[in-house]
Amino acid sequence: VDESDHETLTAVLGPIVAERNAMKESRLILSIGGLARSFRFHFRGTGYDEKMVREMEGLEASGSTYVCTLCDTTRSEASQNMVLHSITRGHDENLERYEIWRKNPYSESVDELRDRVKGVSAKPFMETQPTLDALHCDIGNATEFYKIFQDEIGEVYTKVNPSREERRSWRTALDKQLRKKLRLKPVMRMNGNYARKLMTQEAVEAVCELVPTEERREALRELMRLYLQMKPVWRATCPAKECPDQLCRYSFNSQRFA
Repeated sequence: VDESDHETLTAVLGPIVAERNAMKESRLILSIGGLARSFRFHFRGTGYDEKMVREMEGLEASGSTYVCTLCDTTRSEASQNMVLHSITRGHDENLERYEIWRKNPYSESVDELRDRVKGVSAKPFMETQPTLDALHCDIGNATEFYKIFQDEIGEVYTKVNPSREERRSWRTALDKQLRKKLRLKPVMRMNGNYARKLMTQEAVEAVCELVPTEERREALRELMRLYLQMKPVWRATCPAKECPDQLCRYSFNSQRFA
């Protein structure tokens, strides 16, 4: 389903959405302690990656000028503002915008209409909740490790206030080593493929060749070992079934990792 076009996606998931909507209108009555209790059904669609959210909410593909699935910002606006953001998009609003896109009630040109609906181009058919998905866990963690690798190469803990030139030289050394050992080309912004290749024991061994002290090299190896033990837990759909051993050790590993 994840790689399907919009028509296939709606055909496959349409019956599920219809059943969910019917269940949301119904009540479940259970007898608890001799008293009848009424329950309602709520469904929260979370953890979808960007491509899936765009499909389900009827948004243009990821190359769109409207770069965000959570707000109306354009690519140029986002490049000017990298800090202050708020969630303004919603499923109901996307539905309203689709109707405007479909009917064009103000007889606007294509460009004017597209600007009015902010990138909605198909009918949204399933509500998604904005949460951190597994992909962005990978990206966030890899971004932090990328900084740690640079700091360890430059022995930042021995320096009071390293200059920008020093930090740039550490990054250059890291990029050169990763390209040489792992064929990882430098990227302007961390992405999923780069993150997955960076967060491996092989990558740590490559970085350790540039880290001067054995003690710091061992600490880096241990960090990555713990990370790789914890990762299956948040990547799994049902950790208790798919990776019970890692789930049991997760709390202990996360404390050691911290």
